[in-house]
Amino acid sequence: MAGFNAFNERPGLEGNTAAQPRVFGHDAIATTPYWNFTISAGGTGYTADSIGDTVTDNPTGTQANITAVAGAAVTGLTIITKGDPVAGQELTLTGANPGSGLKITILANSLSLITEESRGAMIYNNKTSAQDISIITEAGTAVTFKSVPATEYVGFTHPVLAIELTAGDDILAVY
Repeated sequence: MAGFNAFNERPGLEGNTAAQPRVFGHDAIATTPYWNFTISAGGTGYTADSIGDTVTDNPTGTQANITAVAGAAVTGLTIITKGDPVAGQELTLTGANPGSGLKITILANSLSLITEESRGAMIYNNKTSAQDISIITEAGTAVTFKSVPATEYVGFTHPVLAIELTAGDDILAVY
């Protein structure tokens, strides 16, 4: 008789027989760390000097760096601190001087669209060089894999399933 394996007894699954098999991936998406968002209002009064400034939504703790400005409006941002927003929420980011009225709308976290009905995704370093990649595993553990080689999976011969990507560039999620 096989021993009880608590890890595979996940909510909504009945043992290994109902667990999603991981023989091969059936799809892939390009993903970025933290929250996917859209700039819903680029604001006014921003200048080239605003590039590099950190802007914050104080109620949620979300922080971003301004990466591009055109026509006095912000056209590019990089999220640096995820904070605690929810999908669909519009955030007002302040802190750059000059400039005001910058708003983003949160779309979803980096992997939520593919993991709602699955147990996670394998993370592939699609970059042309090694990089550190941080994930939240399907067990909920935050971990950083150091110097993941170019064109390899996190965990290489024993890929680790991720439910969220928290750091890394040019990443593919294979699920």
